[in-house]
Amino acid sequence: MTEPKLIDESEVCDRSDFDWRKSPLFRFCEGSDWDIFLQSASLCEKAAASVLWHEGERSPLLVCVVSGLLEAVKRTPEWGKPIVMARYLPGASVGELVFVDKEEHSTTLQVVEKASLLTLNQEQAESLMLNAPATVARITRGAACLQLERLRRADQRLATLF
Repeated sequence: MTEPKLIDESEVCDRSDFDWRKSPLFRFCEGSDWDIFLQSASLCEKAAASVLWHEGERSPLLVCVVSGLLEAVKRTPEWGKPIVMARYLPGASVGELVFVDKEEHSTTLQVVEKASLLTLNQEQAESLMLNAPATVARITRGAACLQLERLRRADQRLATLF
């Protein structure tokens, strides 16, 4: 019989470990908005090699990386190997369109290094929209700016190919 693994307190993090003031998603938010968001969000731990969603799935989930490393990976049947489209380090967010978009994911989101994540699923997002529309408006504005930044970076990378 194996003994239960003891939790190393240095590995345990909490919601306050995410520095929302440095996150582009929350750039228009105030402390009260962050408190409201935290009341709705869940903190979870994911092991390396876990998959949060697969390419082609409809899985509305906002993810804020507290610790660890995530990668967005795109299948490329013609090349025979997946391509890493983006890496998400602590402080990053992904899935911001949970508030407006229920389309299929264009990439698979996987955990590369054990991660602590703040997540907001569709039900939590809808509750937040109903109970704190001003907070959601500020988060959505941050999400729009973040998407524009990502689009500009993608355009720059694409331009280097030609």
